[in-house]
Amino acid sequence: MSARVLAESALRVSDCVTELLRKQPFFGSLVLRLPLRPDATRETLATDGHEIRYSPQWVAKTASHLIETAMARVVMACALKHHTRRGERDPERWQRASQLVTHALIRDAGFTLPPAAQAWDGMSAEEAYERLSERADDDAGDDASASPDAGAAGAGAAEAGETASDTDDDDTGDPSDSADDGDRRDEDGDGDDSDGQGEDRDGEREDADDQAGEDTSDAPPSHEPSGTGEVMDAHTRAGDDGEAAEAPLDVTAEEQTWDEEAMHQALNIARAEGKLPGRVEETIRSAHVSTLDWRTLLRRYMTDAASHDYSWSVPNRRFIDSGLYLPSIRSEGIETIVFIIDISSSLPTTTLAEFWAELREVAAEIGPESVIVLQVDTMLQDVAEYAADDLPEEIAIKGRGGTDFRPGFAWLDQQGMQPGVCLYFTDMECSDYPEHEPAFPVAWVDYGDGDSPWRHPAPWGEHIRIAA
Repeated sequence: MSARVLAESALRVSDCVTELLRKQPFFGSLVLRLPLRPDATRETLATDGHEIRYSPQWVAKTASHLIETAMARVVMACALKHHTRRGERDPERWQRASQLVTHALIRDAGFTLPPAAQAWDGMSAEEAYERLSERADDDAGDDASASPDAGAAGAGAAEAGETASDTDDDDTGDPSDSADDGDRRDEDGDGDDSDGQGEDRDGEREDADDQAGEDTSDAPPSHEPSGTGEVMDAHTRAGDDGEAAEAPLDVTAEEQTWDEEAMHQALNIARAEGKLPGRVEETIRSAHVSTLDWRTLLRRYMTDAASHDYSWSVPNRRFIDSGLYLPSIRSEGIETIVFIIDISSSLPTTTLAEFWAELREVAAEIGPESVIVLQVDTMLQDVAEYAADDLPEEIAIKGRGGTDFRPGFAWLDQQGMQPGVCLYFTDMECSDYPEHEPAFPVAWVDYGDGDSPWRHPAPWGEHIRIAA
């Protein structure tokens, strides 16, 4: 592999990340979190949730839209925590299961899959793995993905016949040129060893391979059944010096990093640009909401409500060492937070006190310009506005009637207010919701009895359940 192919592949990778940020900001912002580096031990590209390693030769000869598909596939797998959940399962079969599950999601998000790629809809990686295991037992040697009930890759895969030629108007460059130049000749046109200079070229290839990550001797074997990128176990990641990390991986911390920071920041960026794939959001939320306690969810939700955007003026330092100039993500604070408190007679005062103590800490941490507190039962009973660091230690409750979810939102609408986030504390024992979803994010903080027949799930917004 020539040094020129190494340089060209780095440029193509940078271009692909930029295209993802433009066309698919959810996936692009996830990729932007991970350092990118060449690694000739990989068949295509791979991630362990900490970085993305790519094969320069594969990048040089692959269409840009398929590189983007592979990037989206592997970060989607990390968002679903496939890099932490394999356990003792067979690595090749787990890789296949991960691809089958994530293919369906990225296909529906608009990515083009390779022609032979299969997709299984509505499954977890564990379910797909068990199905693959059963079929492998029934018919050893057959690829379970070719079974009749395996979901087809859809129209996207049918249109992927240009794998060897780049016909996407948004793609940059012609990968066929890079492939031919990288595989058959270098700049001097010496395409074989018959000229007696094989040793010199071998030395050049070794130098390029060293730059491309051949020194990663501890890297696990590459399992790449579909050409859409692989997900390595998180505990296989290397330390800063390229050697195996000595400290054991804190799996809980790793998963919470993706839960609380990476994934929800990406959701917010994509939602702000109006480019959030609906099925991806639904899958992500169902996969993560039950894994965190309510305080963690509350803090994560309020933190993520801050607006995020890309800044090209400050380059992303994660990529500078790789020679890639990519934007950083900047964060802006929340101007206004609204707390709507259900003060109906079913509200436990001890729980309300616990809420208030937590809210004071979170508000001080987020630092909004103002905090508006509405007390509502069947009508708006009280309105108060505070600075973030000036909320009283206790709140005087007013009202204690029935429950109606409409008055608080009606007041905000009358005032023309668009808060950065609205938190509604309630036991969910009401069916009177506003007819239309507000234009600002709403989280229902639910402290009610899950078995109560009077409960009615919210038709919109995020649901944060507080376990009794």
